[in-house]
Parts: sequence; structure tokens; C-alpha cells
Amino acid sequence: MAARLLRSESLGEPLSPETSPAVHIPPVAQRELPFASVVKIFVISSRPNYMLPWQIGEQQSCTGSGFVLDGRYILTNAHVVNDATTVRVRRHGGSDKFPAEIACINRVCDLALLTCKAPEFWEGLSPLSISPIVPELYENVMVIGYPMGGDSACVTRGVVSRITTMSYSQPKFGLADPPLMAIQIDAAINSGNSGGPVFRENGQVVGVAFSGYAGVADNIGYIIPKQIIDNFVTSVRTAGLCNVVCDLGLAFMLCENTSLRAKHHMVPPLSGVLVTKVAPLGAGHEAGIRVDDILLSVNGNKISNDGTCTFRRDERLSFLRHVSEFSGTQFEIEVLRDGARLHMHVPARTTPPLVPHRFIGKMPSYFIVGGLVFTTLTYGLMEATVESLSEDAWQAGLQPKDHADKELVILLCVLSHEINHGYYSNKLPLLDTFNGAPVRNLRLLKEAVDKVTTGYLHFRLKDGLSIILDALAWREAQVEILQTYAVPSACSTDLSEPLALDGPSVTGTPAAATPASKPPTRPTTPRTPRGVAVPAAAKRPTSAPAEAAAPPETPSTKRAKMRPYRGFTPRKAKGGRS
Repeated sequence: MAARLLRSESLGEPLSPETSPAVHIPPVAQRELPFASVVKIFVISSRPNYMLPWQIGEQQSCTGSGFVLDGRYILTNAHVVNDATTVRVRRHGGSDKFPAEIACINRVCDLALLTCKAPEFWEGLSPLSISPIVPELYENVMVIGYPMGGDSACVTRGVVSRITTMSYSQPKFGLADPPLMAIQIDAAINSGNSGGPVFRENGQVVGVAFSGYAGVADNIGYIIPKQIIDNFVTSVRTAGLCNVVCDLGLAFMLCENTSLRAKHHMVPPLSGVLVTKVAPLGAGHEAGIRVDDILLSVNGNKISNDGTCTFRRDERLSFLRHVSEFSGTQFEIEVLRDGARLHMHVPARTTPPLVPHRFIGKMPSYFIVGGLVFTTLTYGLMEATVESLSEDAWQAGLQPKDHADKELVILLCVLSHEINHGYYSNKLPLLDTFNGAPVRNLRLLKEAVDKVTTGYLHFRLKDGLSIILDALAWREAQVEILQTYAVPSACSTDLSEPLALDGPSVTGTPAAATPASKPPTRPTTPRTPRGVAVPAAAKRPTSAPAEAAAPPETPSTKRAKMRPYRGFTPRKAKGGRS
């Protein structure tokens, strides 16, 4: 085949391959990218079975990206290692996968730190530096990671499209996390890119790739900037804390209406937002912020009537970023109350959620009473039962937490047995009271049930339905129910462990200390097989003294022995995640 001829730029004459000038390589391509500091992460995870909370779900596998920081840490996304049972990391160009551990994880800012104890993994690895400057619009950026479509590192290129604020956890069910600054880019971010570094032209890291819109929108991806990364990493290194995203613990509305501003004495140049709700356990309530206060500024940053503050030049971002990105101990808020301007110091902390995320390594709490399976409403349960949750439970989950130990107790299911015949519900209802007393949390419900030895147990649901169980009959049926449905214990491990201090009663008032009961064991006396008639003399009397109503012991098995190996299947990419 004849060699392709090149032409001189000056004379336009054909040149032979031997006399052709060297091909020009762009400066960016000539520079050696720090591939060695970008690692591939292999994760095996198992989510709890929220419908059967004593079981673990099947294993799934996924991969992600990460990069090396000072202190022998690997930074990645929280959703990459969420619910992980095994984490391994592999260097660029390497063949060995080294075991890693999760040092800290924060789902609000979607960041996690990993550690690897193998010395050979760290040989020759250099930590990457993160640029302190937020990139300008239309500035070139490069994404390095290990996305789907291959096993080796991949580089994509794009520009900064927008600087915005958003909730990293992609709020569902109205449970939005505090908004944080995010950088939108048009470089491809696909499944597997999550946790990888994003570089600017000078080779500095400008953020962590964490989200894309695969299958929904094209050329839209987001990265976590330095401000969020610094707060997370610094808090882990200095204080060992993972939950570092602050919030005010309040709701507000915009003051764009002229009459609204006039009613609250907002004369120019005053501007701000109107407080509509204050969480009882939030930082705003602690500082003295009230409903109908006008928030004028945060740490000296003036709040406009549309809820934004100046970011740089002609760019504006939500004023809440000055709260969620704050790394000190307290910040200053200026409010307008009845025409008077007040300055308040608000502690920098997080408002405890009424519907929490699950902690790593912790199974859902549950309590079984005569086949009635009660559990607490968590974010994981809402995801698993989005179509089955009752409206009462749904609305209750949107309310702020009013007591430190407050939980929403849900009737999850009814394990069918003669003792609970006729009780069922199409939706997962919220438990309102037990024997006439409001239910504050699952542990106090268990304590209250254990104290009832005669009479009846009366569970009233929020929708008005009642469930009545005989106080003696349900205890006799409990062992049979647990064995029939292969349930290892009548309650989760966290409920069987005694509290260190005396807790409040089911109504929330102080209760007398009661001795901690020993974990139940399998009864040694023979049980009557199902279907065999019981002689009349052996039947339980209809009325018996309290001492004769002691509950039989129930089987108890360590949860670790009840987790069967189910193999693993490739994890499907979640919508809105990468």
C-alpha cells in the first residue's frame, strides 16, 4: 500500500514519510495524567430485607472509583460503598485487589473514606491535591475513573456548565437533605465513574464525580467541590466525626410578595425569607429563632427575597450553602422580628431526623407480638414500601422530631396464626397507642408489652383500627409462630440489650427501673404438636393469678448464623446515580 503523503504547510509540496516533521501533540496530551493515584473499587454489598427485618438480602456487586489523599486515605462516594460487606481496591495497571475498610461515611454529602492496611498497596502512590478555587463557567475539566464498558481507566473531557446548589441524596418522599454546592459539567459520567477525581487544566483536582442522568438527560453530570470535601475530611481527621453537614432545622418561604413584606415591616433595603416552621430539636430553635421571623443574613451574607446570596460577580446561590458548608462551632444569623433587627448565634450542628438512615452494620429493629411484626420507619423502609406505606405514616414522616428518642412505629406485617385471625391491613399503618398510652419508640413498646401479664393487649393504629390480643394466649402461641416462620428471635438484637440508664415509659414519663431480662432460650419442655387435641385439664384456665402468667422462653439465635449465602448478581445502575 502506498504511503500517505504529507504536505508542507509553507510550500504545499508533498513530503515523503522519511522527511515528514514530527506529529504535533497538544500540551494537555503531553502532560502525564496522575492515573496511578486513581484506584478502582470493588464492592460486595447486602441490603437488609426491610419486609422481613430479621433477614439479609441477596449479595450484589458493583464497582466505583476513588483517589488517594494524604494520610493514606482513599476518597470515594458514599453510595459506592453503601451497605458494603466486602470492599477491595486495585491500583491502576495492577492485578491484585487489596482488602479495604470504610473509615467514615456520610450519606448527606455522599462521601466516604477508605483505608487499606496492605503496605505494598501504598508503594509509589502520591496523594492528589485539591484546588481551593471553584472553576469558572466554561472552564475545561477532565474526569478519570473506571466506568462501565471496560476494566481499565477512562478519561472524558468537558466544560463547567453551571454552579448550583442541590441535595446530593436526591430527595425522595419529601425528605430532603440540606442543599450543598455542586458543579455541573458536560463530561460523560457513567456508572463506575462515581468517586473518581475531576481535574482542571493545571492538573489539580476540582471535585469528586458523584452523579449523572444516565438514560434521562445527556451531558449532565455533577461533581462535589473542595468546600464540601474539606469539611468532611477535616472533621474525620481532627474530631473523628462523619456527620458534618449543618442545618438550621427550620422551613421558610420566599418574600417576593409586596404585601407579605409590608406586613412584616420589610422596608428597602431589607430583604430575606420568612420562617414558617422551627424544628423543636434543631439548632435554630436552640438559638431562639421563631416562626414569622425574617432571616436577613447568614455570617454577613445578605439574603435576597428569592432566598439567594451573591456567589461571585453575577452568580447567585441558595443562602443555605453558607450553613451547610460551615465548618466552625457557631454562625451568626440576623433576623427581623416585629420590625426590630436581632443578631443570634446558632450552633453549627445537624438536626436529628425523625426518619433516619440506617447505620452501617446495623440491621433494622423489629418486635414480634403474637405474629404482629412491628418496626421503625426508616429511609430504607420507605424506599422498599413506597407503594404500601399508609398516608398517616407518610405524613408523620414529614414532621420534625420533637423528642430525642422519638420513633415512628409501623405494623409491618401479620404472621398468620389462630391468635391473630382477622387482623390484616392493606397499607402499612402507623401505631398510635398501646393500652391507651402513646407509643414513643419501639423499645418502650416492648417494655410496656412485657409488663402486661393478664388481661389484653390493645394496639390502636393511627387509622383508628384496633388489634386486641389475649395477654396469656399470645405468649403461648409465640414459640410456634417463630418456629413456623423461621424467625430467630422475637425481637432484634438492639431491643434485647438492656439500656445503660433508666429510660422513660411508653408515655414518655420517667419509669421505675426494672431488672434486665435474660435473652430467651429454647424451651426444654415438650410442646403439643399442632392438630393434637389438648385435654381439658391441661388447658389454660380462663383467669389466672399474675404469677401463673409468666411467658415461655422463646428461641434465640445469633443473627450471623441466619445469613445464608445467596451468591451475587451484578448491581443494576440506579437512576440518577453513577
